[in-house]
Amino acid sequence: MSNVVITGSTRGIGRGLAVEFLKRGHNVVVSSRRQADVDQAVAELATVSAARVTGKTCDVTVKDNVQALWDHAVATFGHVDFWINNAGRATSRHAVHDLPEDLVHTLVDGNLKGSIFGSQVAVAGFRKQGFGALYNMLGGSSDGKRLTPNMGVYSSTKAADLLLTKYLVAENQNPQITIGTISPGMLITENWFDEQKQMSPEDWQKIRPLLNILCDYVETSTPWLVDQLLTNRKSGKRIAWMTTGKILGRFVGAKLFGQKRDLFARFGL
Repeated sequence: MSNVVITGSTRGIGRGLAVEFLKRGHNVVVSSRRQADVDQAVAELATVSAARVTGKTCDVTVKDNVQALWDHAVATFGHVDFWINNAGRATSRHAVHDLPEDLVHTLVDGNLKGSIFGSQVAVAGFRKQGFGALYNMLGGSSDGKRLTPNMGVYSSTKAADLLLTKYLVAENQNPQITIGTISPGMLITENWFDEQKQMSPEDWQKIRPLLNILCDYVETSTPWLVDQLLTNRKSGKRIAWMTTGKILGRFVGAKLFGQKRDLFARFGL
């Protein structure tokens, strides 16, 4: 049985990971900036399995908050086996030159500073206890190979997270400490619906066919992701749901057999 801390885990991919860890009998600490969100998530997740779930508010842009989250996990479960830096924000509505200043701060602070502070706290804790696994969540065009429209600043923060992780791996060669990244693919989460509400009907209809090819539900990818996290012992590993081969296969399949997926129908879209 492992003890798992996931930042930004009261909804979306973070919550999905929490569900799958709990189903496999592992204890989980969830977090969010808002106490009401933490309380609701803990109450709902407690019904998933007999494993224990607890939660604590945490603003990942404040290092003292992040340290308090670690301390809460240790006080509750004794130690931390997995720390996943997931908290952050995405936006797909602005080119770099049009992104409002407040969103620049939100993206850089949450996505990059949050990963830095989370990594500092987790690595310090792992060094003290002698073991542990740290994973940073990637997204967008973090590898720079494919540029996702209107996600320049978001993708830049995730590219920085990738480089940050490479440094962490180089600086921590203890075989008992595993450090890596998670690339969950394009998932339909609450954040996506926040974005969709800001689109014009025309823009939505243009992008919908592409999303039906590339996107997945959270519950589709998270079981596989958690299984990979639990078995990986190699630092520097990128656990990726959507590989280049899988992406090409989906496009070829849609071309040959027609697009049969309609992921948004269940939401009335």
